[in-house]
Amino acid sequence: MPFNTEKSAELHKRAYQVIPAGVNSNTRARKPYPYYFRRARGAEVWDVDGNRYLDLIMGNGAVILGHGDSRVQDAVARVLDTGLTIGVEWEGAVEVAEQFLRIVRTMDLVRFSNTGTEAMMHALHVARYATGRVGVAKAEGSYHGWSDEVFVSAWPDVNCLGSLDAPISLAGSAGLHPDAVNSVLVLPFNDIARTRALIEEHAHELAAVIVEPVLIDIGYIPATGEYLRALRQICTKHGIVLIFDELLTGFRLAPGGAQEYYDVVPDLATYGKALANGYPIAALAGCEELMRLTEPGNGPAFVGTFNGHAVSVAAASATLPLLADGSLQRTLAVRTERLRRAFAEAAEPLGIGAQLCGGGGHLQWYFTAVSIRDYRSAATTDARLYATFVAALANCGILVGSNPLSHQAISLAHDEHVLEELELAFHSGLEAVANARSAGQD
Repeated sequence: MPFNTEKSAELHKRAYQVIPAGVNSNTRARKPYPYYFRRARGAEVWDVDGNRYLDLIMGNGAVILGHGDSRVQDAVARVLDTGLTIGVEWEGAVEVAEQFLRIVRTMDLVRFSNTGTEAMMHALHVARYATGRVGVAKAEGSYHGWSDEVFVSAWPDVNCLGSLDAPISLAGSAGLHPDAVNSVLVLPFNDIARTRALIEEHAHELAAVIVEPVLIDIGYIPATGEYLRALRQICTKHGIVLIFDELLTGFRLAPGGAQEYYDVVPDLATYGKALANGYPIAALAGCEELMRLTEPGNGPAFVGTFNGHAVSVAAASATLPLLADGSLQRTLAVRTERLRRAFAEAAEPLGIGAQLCGGGGHLQWYFTAVSIRDYRSAATTDARLYATFVAALANCGILVGSNPLSHQAISLAHDEHVLEELELAFHSGLEAVANARSAGQD
């Protein structure tokens, strides 16, 4: 049965009068109105109408332990009593940096900022200063924040992509500086030959190659190890800074992130999300030669009033030890695979061409029989069937992202009981899809 969301509807009317779209991030907008939430615990969230949902958004993958984890909340509560001095360096940041580097052993030094967008901007400043070049290359369909420098060809219009030999650089938003957009070289993800050819052609102008080792903002599309190794080889050959965007892969694929999982080491990497179980923090890490360039002097500035904020650092100090030994990552991998198989087993007898792709607690459904290996294959998913499926899940009390090219996430709090509830919801969702098809509504 659909939930009563009258209070969300009323709150949206109020919100729309004071907040554009009634939400503070466009990804939260929904038709006819977004749900508004009041509290969360573990794998569950409750909206203002009192409806309870199982959460598969989980802070866009940031909440790895579960909402309101007591260990994290206790650490935050302790630091609240210190007065939260802002504008000076807090002692806890030193301990968290040490914890971070003990886990991410491929990196030499780390500095903290607030968002993944900020961390990536810092990374690009370092790369440009170190190389004396301006250009940036990134994969088609990958998202690295909303800055002019990288918000390019993220969720691009499939009718405007160009050829795989020369993908077109498309602005990810109105208002971006055209020179910034045109300075970005778009690469065909997982296509070694074409990627190599494009980088070779433009190597003289490239400061950095950015890659998300798994394209998670459009679902779950892993790079092949061969592809990442090829990027490492060609960047080394041409003196290009290789940057891994580990905002979503960091601490989930393995304690050391994608670098540990794939055994490929970049020059710089950005982190966030799971680092503090959802509290706002990000990090730039890398080799000492590059990271020392951000020290005071004539190099790239690294500044921010809220960098290393005591609350977020305290949350990270409680979270990182729980991510260190690999047991949490193994648990998430097993649970993700269980959900993937359950979905496949439910879809097959209904004759539905659909797949659940996932790993490390990240997952997404694609309503297509096409093998998913890049943005263009992911974009073949049937948006109408996805919408039908998501609506049915919502009626079962499952909260998921409404964009067919988005991603979902589970946490340590998604235990046996939660998994069983999700599996039942999968059946309901797929039956709704089958009924829609048979009624000619697909």
